[in-house]
Amino acid sequence: MKITPLEIRQKTFEKAFRGLDKDEVNAFLLTLSQQWEKLQDENKELRFKLESTTKEVQKMREVQSTLYRTLKTAEDTG
Repeated sequence: MKITPLEIRQKTFEKAFRGLDKDEVNAFLLTLSQQWEKLQDENKELRFKLESTTKEVQKMREVQSTLYRTLKTAEDTG
C-alpha cells in the first residue's frame, strides 16, 4: 500500500473520550508528511542517478572491450 504525503496530511481520526490532543496529532502528521515527501524526492533522485550511472558503466565496458580487442589485434600483428 502506497501512502502519499497528501494522504498523511488529510488523515482524520475519530474523536474519543479523553482522546489525544488534536493539534499535536495534526502537527505530527504534518511533520511526517513533509519527511515522507522529502524521502520520496530523494528516492526519485537516487533512482535517476542509478540509471545514469548504470548507462555510464555500460559505455565504459564497451570502451574496455574495444580497447582489449585493439590491443589483442596489435599483439597478433606484432
